[in-house]
Amino acid sequence: MKKNIILSLIIGIILGAGLAGLTSPSAFWGGWLAYGLLLAVSAFVLLIGCRKAGTGRALGWMLLTAFVLRLAAGVTLQLVLPVAGYDEEVQKAGYVFFDAYQRDNQAWELATSDQSLIAAFRGESFISDQYGGLLALSAATYRLLSPDFHRPILILILTALFGALSVLFTLLAVRKRWGERAAGIAGWVMVLYPEAVLMGASQMREPFLIALFAAAFWGLLLWQERRRLSIVTIALSLLGMALISWRMTVVITGMLAVWFGLDVLAESARPLWRRLGLVGGVLGFLLLVGVSWNWLGEAALWDATLTWKGSGMIQWVIEKLSMNWRIPVVTAYGLAQPVLPATIADPAAAVWKILNILRAAGWYALAPFLLYGIFTVWKAPAGRERRVLLWLATMVGLWILLSSARAGGDQWDNPRYRVLLLPWMALLAAWAYGFARERHDPWLGRWLAVEGAFLLLFTNWYAVRYAGIGLPLGLPVTALLVVISAVAILGGGWWIDHRRKQAISRNTGRK
Repeated sequence: MKKNIILSLIIGIILGAGLAGLTSPSAFWGGWLAYGLLLAVSAFVLLIGCRKAGTGRALGWMLLTAFVLRLAAGVTLQLVLPVAGYDEEVQKAGYVFFDAYQRDNQAWELATSDQSLIAAFRGESFISDQYGGLLALSAATYRLLSPDFHRPILILILTALFGALSVLFTLLAVRKRWGERAAGIAGWVMVLYPEAVLMGASQMREPFLIALFAAAFWGLLLWQERRRLSIVTIALSLLGMALISWRMTVVITGMLAVWFGLDVLAESARPLWRRLGLVGGVLGFLLLVGVSWNWLGEAALWDATLTWKGSGMIQWVIEKLSMNWRIPVVTAYGLAQPVLPATIADPAAAVWKILNILRAAGWYALAPFLLYGIFTVWKAPAGRERRVLLWLATMVGLWILLSSARAGGDQWDNPRYRVLLLPWMALLAAWAYGFARERHDPWLGRWLAVEGAFLLLFTNWYAVRYAGIGLPLGLPVTALLVVISAVAILGGGWWIDHRRKQAISRNTGRK
């Protein structure tokens, strides 16, 4: 413990001085103290977490990479955007998201006022945070550590810390049930997924929600071995989540409750509890859909309308088809966001081009594993394993679809909503990779080929649109060729497998 405290203080002193000199040299001493204290606390928390987890150097490197990557990205964007970004208020202030800009500045306003922090939850004067939790946390941080100067980097230290904690809890949960290899893959997905890095590098609520979700999931998997710790972990995680977003808490609680029914109650020695677990799983799913349907449905219709009006391409497509296709078309468009060929071809400012390419590349690297996992989990061992994996895949698939509808195909809000379920997405991707490798299953390669065809054809379309280079196929022909390619690859794969099974059956019969 003493070594951890000393090491944490050294880290805080060195990194705090560096951050203060880089971001607020005119108020160096106050910045050094504020940054140093928060960095020391963050380092101590991560060191203790790493030691308690007992997974050696691998986890240490994950946590270090996650924290440093997010903090370094946040500081870089804070410094670069005012110079290399677009000429608008938010970017001139060094923020990527308008939400972060508005909430962070209102947090500073609240911190320097005479009002109680409870005012953040009233929504009367501070409208930047509909839930109030992150606004109150940010204001408390400024009031305690930086009352003399507005230092947005302090909140970035917190988001980087929670980004690293999401890695820790996800790895612990996956390792407990699916082993070290799956945990390692899921952990590195959490560390490196660009959208998660960007959220952790911004003053947004997503890093806190992701970490608390991962912690609650880990607590759920502890139920049968350490029930008291399980209850405390789940309760504290959901309480913290409710302060930041009670709507998301309702969704996560429903997802975890159904998992509990399918995993714990359905395996009970008592037949009554088993039946209650299965029935509760169905009822919990229906309740989950019912609670969130109005919120998601109304938002989907509104956001789809905004995308339809704001995108010439989508407007053209819908006008050619029918207004009844508005939400399905925009949802399909949202599934591809951020569109990798578009980010490559788009003549954006350099900082935004790099940022968007990384975000899109991360999604297109992860998506095939999620698709393969969603269509393959039914092959998992029967019983508890298959039940929970089917639930996992169902929720991941539905959440991705609902995020696309909820955000109206927007290249920012859609990935932002999608990333909230990243711990389960990382788990599904890790399981899918392990299953394909163990079984030498060719279907993962086929899904990768489908994505490759999509990228190739739409890269050509965007190259023609922006640079006049390539085959002028047009959007309808390009979309049709994507569908034909997907059918040919997947249908051809099925036919090859079918013929192989027939050949094996004939050979077996001869013997």
